[in-house]
Amino acid sequence: MLRRGHTLSASAAAYLEAMVVNDLSPGDKLPPERVLAENLEVSRTTIRDALSDLEQRRLVTRTPGRGTIVAPRSANATAMLETMSTDAEEEHVAELRRLIEPQVAGLAADRATSSDLVALESILASTHAGLDPAESLAQDVAFHMQLARAARNPLLVSLCQLSAGWVHTVRARSHATREGRRSSFEGHKEILEAVRLHDHEEAVAAMTAHLDEVRRLVERSTS
Repeated sequence: MLRRGHTLSASAAAYLEAMVVNDLSPGDKLPPERVLAENLEVSRTTIRDALSDLEQRRLVTRTPGRGTIVAPRSANATAMLETMSTDAEEEHVAELRRLIEPQVAGLAADRATSSDLVALESILASTHAGLDPAESLAQDVAFHMQLARAARNPLLVSLCQLSAGWVHTVRARSHATREGRRSSFEGHKEILEAVRLHDHEEAVAAMTAHLDEVRRLVERSTS
């Protein structure tokens, strides 16, 4: 169940992060440590280390007698989600992504932990040109969102989440062909390698090149 190329605590943290982000809602309670340890076939110490990592990143809160609870979204991030328009022009969102996402990649290279790398590697391992367009698009969004979480700034996570909604149609066009899906995979692979090496400048360059290639594919699909 866990990816064994990293420490067990990092793999457990990545698994539990995916559970918190994808399957649970703020206020939901995680299973007890004993149950998690049995399900993941690891020690309770490994689970405690993994939960401590999630707590430090403000994804969960841990209280004696209450257990581990999924933390609420930050107040600032919630306000941004509630007040910003979803009717942004496509070209404006593309410009915003090119300004923000390379810096997100750079911060991820600076700050990514082993559990972040496990999560990014897992997403990339599930990505290939043989996926259908919808599946490929879902993996694309998941990769960029996980990269934002690795940057350790909840406002950047919210901003990337917003832009993902704004640019959904454009992104879908870039995944409509096998060439586009293959390009997405290759771009993500280059970004991940830079993040794994903690190379800030290379991560920025790899994300910039990736977004430029997406723009080229979209322009060609509409010409």
